[in-house]
Amino acid sequence: MDRDFQIVVWGATGFTGQIVTEYLHDHYGDQIRWAIAGRNLEKLQSVKKQLQLDESVECLVGDSFDEGSLKAITSKTNVIISTVGPYLIYGKALVSACVHTKTDYCDLTGEIPFVKDSVDSFHDMAKANEVKIVHSCGYDSIPSDIGCLLLQNKSNEKYGVPASNVKLFVMGTKGKFSGGTMASMMNLMKEAKDPEKHRIQRNPYILCNDVTPDMPNQRIQSFTWYDPRIEKWTAPFIMARFNSRIVFRTNDLKQYAYGRDFMYDEGLAVGYGMRGKFRGALLMFGIGVFIKLMSWSFTRNLLKKTVLPMPGEGPSKQERDDGYFKVKLVGQNFDEENRVDVEISDTNDPGYGSTSIMLAETALCLALDKHELPNEYGVVTPSVAMDTRIADRLKKAGFHISVNI
Repeated sequence: MDRDFQIVVWGATGFTGQIVTEYLHDHYGDQIRWAIAGRNLEKLQSVKKQLQLDESVECLVGDSFDEGSLKAITSKTNVIISTVGPYLIYGKALVSACVHTKTDYCDLTGEIPFVKDSVDSFHDMAKANEVKIVHSCGYDSIPSDIGCLLLQNKSNEKYGVPASNVKLFVMGTKGKFSGGTMASMMNLMKEAKDPEKHRIQRNPYILCNDVTPDMPNQRIQSFTWYDPRIEKWTAPFIMARFNSRIVFRTNDLKQYAYGRDFMYDEGLAVGYGMRGKFRGALLMFGIGVFIKLMSWSFTRNLLKKTVLPMPGEGPSKQERDDGYFKVKLVGQNFDEENRVDVEISDTNDPGYGSTSIMLAETALCLALDKHELPNEYGVVTPSVAMDTRIADRLKKAGFHISVNI
């Protein structure tokens, strides 16, 4: 479809939006037709001046609650990147606009209720209109979803069957939260007080359509334990609950290519011996205290005023450059045979540096590699939308991705 732009960045004045915009400008600015968009023209022009964007990069204005203004933007582009969260508050109208104007969409949400609402409201129409609505295209959940796809491809190639038990281990990470992430987390905690929203967040198959009674009761790690697969002590990983839902939706959309007995979980590697065990226990205690403090309005407001970053704030460029992440996925059958390992790492802050690269490369993949991608449409996952093509792009962008047996 020949439109004015190939990509539009929605929310370009926000913290993550500016990083995505800068990445596109630095690496692809003269290779693509693109624009930046938001609700305030003066702020958009300020970002354009600050980042020294080309004159050809237009500034488009819309409102997250005015679908008509969003349709005016989405009808001009092939793909739109959304960095405006919390998505439960600001996200739905843009997805609707994309479905109606037949515009592909990607975001970095980690909000289960939002993705569930998007699936329920738009999957069928997006599929009929041959639109790809691709949520969770950052640190949540590309390493989980694409890593699992690469692992299963190798397992099928080497052993003739998919791995029935896969776990992702966060082997190392260094990064900080931004104000926008904290706002999304606080909104999710608020939503979880609603019994129906709480049920949505706890059901592992909530994003799946074809669920049968014989499918396994998925276990999310909730204690510190020693894991012989990596010979280290491990602790719960805060995003395991969300990432696993994306992986299970992939399996569902792929007609259970990973098997109906497929098990998936994630954990955080915390070290060797007694030191690792103690570190895991200390980490769990700290997370528990933080969640408790965030559940009370008085202490939550106090933390917001004194410690937590405000929306628009986040790690500096130096802090992002000093960050990194490394994850390892281990897949086996239930007899602990037929092992396949996948490692994914990057030398940027995972939540912002690496996430912005993954989100930008997703949009580029949808816009520039369209004829190489699967003919799968609707509210889909990264691996269903792009297969391994996004992994190829990330490797070229500097990510380390390896598959080993």
